[in-house]
Amino acid sequence: MVALQPRRSLAWLLVLGFLAMIAAAPSHPAWAQSENLSLEVTVEAGSETPYVGEMILVTLTGTYDAYIALESFEDFRLRNFTWIQLGRDIWSKRRVRGQDIPSVERKIALYAQKSGQQTIGPFRHHLTLVAPGGERRVVDVLSNSVTLDIQPKPKTAAGWWLPAKEITLDDHWDMDPANLENGATVTRTVTIQAIGQTADALPPPPKMRAPWLISFIAPEQRSTELTRDGPIGTVQWQWRMRPSRAEPGNLAAFHIPWFDTSDRQMREIVIPSQRIAYAAIVEPNAERDRNVHWGMWAALAFGLSLPVALVLPGRRLMTAGEVATRIRRSLPNRDFIAMRLAERRGDRVRFRHHAMRIMKAESDLSDAECERRLAPLDAVLYGRGAARSADLTSIRRALFGRLWFRS
Repeated sequence: MVALQPRRSLAWLLVLGFLAMIAAAPSHPAWAQSENLSLEVTVEAGSETPYVGEMILVTLTGTYDAYIALESFEDFRLRNFTWIQLGRDIWSKRRVRGQDIPSVERKIALYAQKSGQQTIGPFRHHLTLVAPGGERRVVDVLSNSVTLDIQPKPKTAAGWWLPAKEITLDDHWDMDPANLENGATVTRTVTIQAIGQTADALPPPPKMRAPWLISFIAPEQRSTELTRDGPIGTVQWQWRMRPSRAEPGNLAAFHIPWFDTSDRQMREIVIPSQRIAYAAIVEPNAERDRNVHWGMWAALAFGLSLPVALVLPGRRLMTAGEVATRIRRSLPNRDFIAMRLAERRGDRVRFRHHAMRIMKAESDLSDAECERRLAPLDAVLYGRGAARSADLTSIRRALFGRLWFRS
């Protein structure tokens, strides 16, 4: 009995050693327990009760003590929210309990569309894990949920609601608008940048109009830059402006209200008022006045000379009919004008019609004589092998010379 005791002790020692080796052997992380697979949602907002349209920054952080072959986030279906992903997912290693654990981070920006109690999450991450022998299994990791009390957007004086972390404005003129050269056109470029908002949330362009101003706006340019701290929206407006008269004018200022989500108070950006004028306005006015004076004197001289001209030929006052006849004869013949228009259009039929009327009105020729004179034109129009085009200018000069016909 005494000899067997050491053997039993040795056997127990071997069993205990074997169990210790099994316990000390590292287990493959693919079969880690569920508490080693976690997905956490963190919400950052300017207030515990953010407004409708205010950016809510959401960070998804996944920590997975496992070998991951495939992964994908379930399509986000956030009720009463619009959202935008802020760049790609970032995979890294995190030190947890002395071990490097795979970790993933995704950031999204949310914008509530409806007030009241709104829930963010849960989010689902599909993982395909790999065992030591190559066996795979699919695991869905669910995140926590966060509930926020969303406030309705407040009423503003301008009716525009624009919450952002920060807004900057740049107002640029390509030349001094208060000292323009005569007839020059100035270009104004206004750029607005908002941190924490997308470009489509920025306001529409203001209407830069005035009775004394000619203004044209180019198509606006909007863009959104994605950063880990949120989107940065930019809009650029450009106008080309020119005064419609020489007198200077002041373009009114434009006020755009916005809500500072950091300080939680209303602010405004101002597109400042601007004086627009030509640098030299005296000389154009003087020249215009001289032209007006000369025109007045010319009209007066013509008005005084016309009765004299009408009286001198007969050395007596002319009757109303004689005056009308002289005025009518001083004007071009309507058929002659119509013939010249037909000549320019190449309308040979209308050209012949009005040429015949002119010949009958300006001479005592018979119809047969008129037809004879128009025979060359008829040959071009109706003869065999008639040309498709005719030199109507040469025909007109052959028929009438260079006279200016009157009735």
